[in-house]
Amino acid sequence: MANLDELQKQHEARLEALIQELAGGGQESDLALARALVHKGVHLAADRRAGEFCAVATFLCEMVSHAHGLMHPGDAGSGKHN
Repeated sequence: MANLDELQKQHEARLEALIQELAGGGQESDLALARALVHKGVHLAADRRAGEFCAVATFLCEMVSHAHGLMHPGDAGSGKHN
């Protein structure tokens, strides 16, 4: 049986086609898409009791750090941004 990381990769691969279809409508539209994916993901976890609150919250915190690294490569976390 696949573990959580393997299942996540499988789901992400299937979502990629839909994301490519919906993305590219401009900066505001792409941000709205990202927000929608996160919002629906949180509802999925909560509605289906797919994970404990602390696990979901921890993952969201990890994704905030991941987003920072993607959007500010080389930034050592100084906290100062333009």
